[in-house]
Amino acid sequence: MRILDKYILKNIILSYLFILLLFTGLHLLIDIFSSLSDILKNTPPLLIIVKYYTYLLPLIILRVSPLALLMSVLYTYSSFGKNNELITIRTSGISSLKIAYPAIFLAIFISCFVFFLQEKILIQSQSKAQNIKKQYIEKETKESEIRNLAFISQRSIFFIETFLPKEKKMKNIIIFEQNTEGDLLKKTHCKSAKYLDGKWIGYNLIEFTLENTTRLKNAPIVIEESPIFLPKKPEELAFEKSMFIEFTPLVKLGKQINNLEKVTAGKLLKNLKIDFYKKVAFPFSHLFLIIGSLPIALEIRKRKATFAAVGIGLIFSLVYSLTDSISIALGKSGLILPFFSAWLAPLFFLSIGITGLILTR
Repeated sequence: MRILDKYILKNIILSYLFILLLFTGLHLLIDIFSSLSDILKNTPPLLIIVKYYTYLLPLIILRVSPLALLMSVLYTYSSFGKNNELITIRTSGISSLKIAYPAIFLAIFISCFVFFLQEKILIQSQSKAQNIKKQYIEKETKESEIRNLAFISQRSIFFIETFLPKEKKMKNIIIFEQNTEGDLLKKTHCKSAKYLDGKWIGYNLIEFTLENTTRLKNAPIVIEESPIFLPKKPEELAFEKSMFIEFTPLVKLGKQINNLEKVTAGKLLKNLKIDFYKKVAFPFSHLFLIIGSLPIALEIRKRKATFAAVGIGLIFSLVYSLTDSISIALGKSGLILPFFSAWLAPLFFLSIGITGLILTR
């Protein structure tokens, strides 16, 4: 590695660690103050609170890391531009693309690390954090309605269109029962369900017994009323959110999508695919944001490099988030394919960045 690359990497890494620590601390403070009323109301032990926020750290790092890296790269290169170091480097015959190599290399490394964090650590830490939250901190949900709930209970996958925690009701439920290998055995449509006498009762059910995951073994059975095997109470269910996506590794989630693709179609499967592709793309937002911003970072000449980095960083992250939100909405409305819905923003920034680096002299 060249001395110049080491010099650039050192400056970016130091800035990244400082900004990451700053953003993580701010995020923790905001979360503590937002949960302060629940903490004072339920008075959990101090050790439990410390454990909760320790388990929450991987999620916070995942959320703030892309912006922290973006600002550190912008600050580093804008500082070089302010001190005329970039001009000196370029006059020595080094191209803008070679100057950008250290930032791109670091973005790839951090993206891979965040992907590992998401798949190996986040799943366990979030599970423990959610358990502490529902037992000690936020013992009852404040939401009157939760939509598009997805989770796994025992060997069943539940997709619930509408859940009303206070009324202890669910509407439009699809349940897939699977064996130990993950093959689907039964599919059940349930129009509604209510929690009565310590158990869930489903109404207007249609059961489909599956053979080899793909074909109906026999004619569907219509049941007016039947218990649903779901050990979770309404107050526990309210904290599930979309834990099927969050707590399921990508390999297992991909297999489940393949199985579901054989027996169902429509909005349910489409939204699940979008969430899957988005989960794949998110860790690499570091790389796409950096490549997209490098042409601007290499041209900043302002004296106030810190303010320039913060301002441009916020604008870029806002545009990226806005583009991503629009593409996800287009995907869920069926206007574009699920894959492009999740990857439209990354590919857009990637193309802009590569074009800018080629044109920058």
